[in-house]
Parts: sequence; structure tokens; C-alpha cells
Amino acid sequence: MKDVLTKLCDLQDRITEWAAMLAAIGLSLIVTFYVYEVVTRYVFNSPTAWVSDFVSYALCACVFLALPKVTKDKGHVAVTILVDIMPAKIAGLIHNGVSVIGFSCLAVAAYVSLQENLRQYSKNIETLAIIPVPQWWISSFITFGLALSSLYMLRHVPASHRSGDNALMAKAD
Repeated sequence: MKDVLTKLCDLQDRITEWAAMLAAIGLSLIVTFYVYEVVTRYVFNSPTAWVSDFVSYALCACVFLALPKVTKDKGHVAVTILVDIMPAKIAGLIHNGVSVIGFSCLAVAAYVSLQENLRQYSKNIETLAIIPVPQWWISSFITFGLALSSLYMLRHVPASHRSGDNALMAKAD
């Protein structure tokens, strides 16, 4: 059982690294195309019709492609004052509870987002833009980011808040 969980965690980590690289590439494209838009608009007096939409869509994609990496690295915002001032046993319980609540909230949000993706796909809903694209192309990144982040919150439930142990893996032993 431990081998299966280890392989699944490794797969999630590889997907997360690829998603973070795509987010970085997307951010580079946003900057490049935004500069291109400024030059074409103000130097050549010939604005583009697509850059504004691309930047909006790419920003959404980049945020949610990077979200699992941020969650994996525990780079998300966390107010830890209660965990820090409590005795170790109580702090561990609080930390575990918060991690489980975080997992639950992210998993529910991912489920709701998935339902919306399916609705957008089935009804062929497109964006309201100069160059319309199917909305699910953009909103699917939201589902991806929330789902992977929820699994990292579950993996962050440690045996003790002061150790790097992974409770999910410890139970598999």
C-alpha cells in the first residue's frame, strides 16, 4: 500500500512541477504580449484585438497552475499563532484540524468548479470577448488548481505539527 501511495504522491509532485513551469511560461507570455500591445498601440497606432483577452485568460491559468506548487511548499497564507503558542499535543491537533478543513473546503470548491466546467461544456458557453473561446477552457484551470491543492492539504496533515512527517504515508507503513 505504501508503494502505491508513494507513486501517487510522486505523480502529483511531477504534475505540480510541470504546472508550475507552465505558469512561469504563461507569465512570460503575458509580459511579452502586453509589451507588444503597448508598442503596437502607441508606436504604430495599431492596437491588437486579442492581447487583452489573452492576458486575462492566461492570468487565470497561471494563478491556478501555480496554486498547487504554492500549497505543496506551504507558501500559502497561514496564521499560525494558535499553533505556535499551544503545547505540542494541542498544537498538533489544531494543525491537523485546520489542514483537514482546508482540504475539505478546497475539495468542495474543486467539485463545484468541475460541475460548472461540465455545464459550460455541455451548453457550449463562450466568453464575451472580441475573439470568443469556450469558457471551460479557462475555468478548467480553476478546477485543476483547487483539486491538486486540496490533495496537498491532505498530505500536510502531519503526525505532529513540528515534524515533517506525512500522516498519510505514516499510516501506510
